[in-house]
Amino acid sequence: MLAAIVAWTLKFPRLVLAASALLLVYGGVVVSHAKLDVFPDFVPAQVEVQTEAPGLTAQQVEQLVTRPVEQTINGAAGVAAVRSTSIAGLSVVNVVFTDGSNPYRARQIVAEALGEVSGLPAGVATPKVSPLTSSTMDLLKVGFTSDKLTPMALRSLVDWTVRPRLLSAAGVARATVYGGQTRRIEVRVRPGELAARGLALTDVLAAVRASATVGGGGFIDTPQQRILIEPRGQAMSAADIAASPLPSAGDGGAPVRIGDVAEVVDGAAPLNGDALIMGEPGVLISLSSQYGANTLEATHAVEAALDELRPALKAQGVKVYAGLHRPANFISSALGGISEDLAIGAVLIALVLFLFLRDLRTVVIAFVSIPLALLTAVIVLDAMGLTLNTMTLGGLAVALGVVVDDAVIGVENIVRRLRGRPDGVTAREVIRAAAIEVRAPVIYATAMLALVLLPVLLLHGLQGAFFSPLALSFIIATLASLAVAVVVTPPMALLMLSRAKLHEEPPLLARAKDWHERLLRRLMAAPRLAVAGAAVAAIISVAGFMLFNSELLPSFREGHFVLGVAGPPGTSLAVMRDYGRRISADLLKVDGIASVEQQLGRAEGGEDTFGAERSEFHVELKPKLSGARQDQIQARIHEILDSYPGLRTEVLTFLGDRIGESLSGETAALAIGVYGGDLDTLDRTAGRIAAALRAVPGAVDVQVQTPPSTPVVRIDLNHDALARYGLTPADAMDTIAAAYQGASAAQLFQADRTVEVVVTTPPDLRRDPETVGELLVRGAGGTLAPLSALGRIRLAEARTSISHEGGRPRQVVTANPAPSDVARVTEAARRAIAEKVKLPPGVYLEFTGTAKGAAEARRELLFNSALALGGVVALLLVAFGGGRAVGLILGAAPFALVGGVVAVGLTGASLSLGSLVGFITLFGVAARNAILLISHLDQLLEEGSVWSADTVILATRERVTPILMTALVTGLGVLPLALATGQAGREIQGPMAVVILGGLVTSTIASLVLLPSLTWRYGRARGR
Repeated sequence: MLAAIVAWTLKFPRLVLAASALLLVYGGVVVSHAKLDVFPDFVPAQVEVQTEAPGLTAQQVEQLVTRPVEQTINGAAGVAAVRSTSIAGLSVVNVVFTDGSNPYRARQIVAEALGEVSGLPAGVATPKVSPLTSSTMDLLKVGFTSDKLTPMALRSLVDWTVRPRLLSAAGVARATVYGGQTRRIEVRVRPGELAARGLALTDVLAAVRASATVGGGGFIDTPQQRILIEPRGQAMSAADIAASPLPSAGDGGAPVRIGDVAEVVDGAAPLNGDALIMGEPGVLISLSSQYGANTLEATHAVEAALDELRPALKAQGVKVYAGLHRPANFISSALGGISEDLAIGAVLIALVLFLFLRDLRTVVIAFVSIPLALLTAVIVLDAMGLTLNTMTLGGLAVALGVVVDDAVIGVENIVRRLRGRPDGVTAREVIRAAAIEVRAPVIYATAMLALVLLPVLLLHGLQGAFFSPLALSFIIATLASLAVAVVVTPPMALLMLSRAKLHEEPPLLARAKDWHERLLRRLMAAPRLAVAGAAVAAIISVAGFMLFNSELLPSFREGHFVLGVAGPPGTSLAVMRDYGRRISADLLKVDGIASVEQQLGRAEGGEDTFGAERSEFHVELKPKLSGARQDQIQARIHEILDSYPGLRTEVLTFLGDRIGESLSGETAALAIGVYGGDLDTLDRTAGRIAAALRAVPGAVDVQVQTPPSTPVVRIDLNHDALARYGLTPADAMDTIAAAYQGASAAQLFQADRTVEVVVTTPPDLRRDPETVGELLVRGAGGTLAPLSALGRIRLAEARTSISHEGGRPRQVVTANPAPSDVARVTEAARRAIAEKVKLPPGVYLEFTGTAKGAAEARRELLFNSALALGGVVALLLVAFGGGRAVGLILGAAPFALVGGVVAVGLTGASLSLGSLVGFITLFGVAARNAILLISHLDQLLEEGSVWSADTVILATRERVTPILMTALVTGLGVLPLALATGQAGREIQGPMAVVILGGLVTSTIASLVLLPSLTWRYGRARGR
């Protein structure tokens, strides 16, 4: 079949070239329209359920809201984990589904389960499912400040003009607003006036609701037409509400208006969060991208919408900061960098081809396989719905040198055969025979390379999300290159070389072959040296694997840092705002930092469940900073934060934050979950664990994630006292809620916006916790009593938040070691905690984070590799029909791997998952050359050569050129990636390239020196 395909292509060479040209054009069109992103979607399908519970403490939220929601969802199909956080006024339940679950189906399952939730307290909102977002989530953060507009006016402008326009941009899933003041109309009841008229708070609430009634009037049917009736009586302003009547206290009483007992004014809703932009008060919009959206296109769509709004915003004195966090910068930088590496690698490959082949036509024939193979891979990836990201492009970059190998081997053999073409034999016949001669071993070698990468392709979880696309793009490109070498290379050679005068082999290469032959004869005389070399290489390789630090994923140089800053529990927004101004000023003095914004507390519908004491800074760096410079800035940020004692701080990259959350539910690289026992016991145990962890070298940013308590005013109502005054608990609780939170009474509809109307008390009555007891409570029957007479009021402490996982209360201790140090720190933490912390009965620990993820990834990769090795052995047995050839090929592998081990050691790198994938790829590349050498020796024996040292040397000599060329083009293909290790977009592929580059040196030595000696010593039976 192979011979028939080659013969057909040589019969219609121009047709084949025309089809190739069409493929190039189509591939270019696909590339120009392909989806671009920084990474594949790496977060498993998950659904977040948020339930607003105004006025409830964290403990009340946990008992009354979170537990019912958890119990309903826990039994849903496909759920892998249920994590929750309960804070004052908010319940957040995060449902993580099993790997591979469809995110849309997951949302449907949760939505159906939420329909069964019942018994939530009055005033608690309906549980809401958060919008479906991408793995990286953040799309763009935009800040607004103004010297002319008040905080309320600025917030209203952003809420009702800017936010709707940005939400309408393609690819936007959510727009969360922080900062400013949300306008509402406050009916500030004066308790004395209310009591003097014998009215209750419920009377005011009813009157406000009546003033804002909206209703339809039906229609009138005349003989000719239908006329609608539109009654308009709703209050439209604070003045309208103030003029609305209250019920008289008794018969014949004078009419009373709401304005007689209350001040009706425009006010600001209580703040749950705030924002500082470049250290100044402002409003922040945090935009999240839709699941599957093209991040670059969505960013451009948002920026186009923002440009439309700029003139109007500028006219009102609003300054816009559009790039406070712009992940598209990292995407452009990363993809641009890898594209650069691809271009540089391609140029270097072309140079090597020219130096070896010395003819521009032969260079073109071999080189054309690069664009054809890579574009074919892009077409297939796009058809599969995958994005072009740093992993898929990284796979193509690593495959760059490999995809040209098949064509190089074919072209070199064709040129060599054409040089010695016998008289009377046509060029077509020579090319056909030369192409078929090397095709079978090349097919086996390429199939084996794809089989070797199969363990990476089959990875699951986070590691699978990252590395499977890389392996897939590599495999597709390699298989495409094989197709090009079979279908395109022979007809191109026929058209371009049949009448050409071919250059002889470069003299330098001929002298190198002579030197190599003399070396081989000496080594073949002492084959034990080859065996000893293979054994030493195996020992060094194993020792290196055991001694290197390991990591799951490296630090990403995305040009953006996320700073977690928290004060003591109960710290007010005003205090955290003051800290934010000072920290922002210090950060902006650092050379290389472009912008700083701070998100304080939480925003409605936002993903963070922060209390007022917690905040998050987003620090955007100036573009095109090197990885080393970014590391220096990160160290300086640590110094700045450490200069503020009393604050709990951590510094992460945004992607590190998201990866940590996907592994453990926490943003940190190391998370120690403390389970069992009551919450107080968990708090004490977590405190002791944190103390032990701080003593571990390398454990930085150690924190207890859930602070134990915050100040509260506790009011314990006395039922006997309530009965004496003829009051009910509801009378007291409604009064308390109205006074300090505001009782929602109505909504006013004004043009394009709605304004909430609340009934509350004047601000001076709700500023001092000592005056809570003076609050007057009035029942429906007219009875009046101070709150202090109805129960016990005292200052106490309550929890700021309560966390669950799988329904179990938990406390979490976190730390952020460097990625290369996580495994060591995790193991040291285990020992330190075992020595210094005695766990109370029933309390147990669970270590999660990137170290656990790395260990799981290594185990899965090892298991998959064992299966793949079985497939490799089977393939080699089919190819060579005997175990000796298989043993020789696999026996040379350790010598190939030792170069990668040395490269990792010399560069000071860690054994990351990227490095391990590099070793797997290296094994395939090394075995590929061995297959070509052994198969050529078989061919010489089949052609009548006798088994002898001369035959082994001849087989090796005739494969020196293709082996050297393939090693050089593969090495030069990944050289730009290796040199740019640690730069944006090469954090994962760089270590792979380093391993491959180092391993190619020793694998080439193994193929040209070690393997011939081993073959001469152990391959003798093949000659019989």
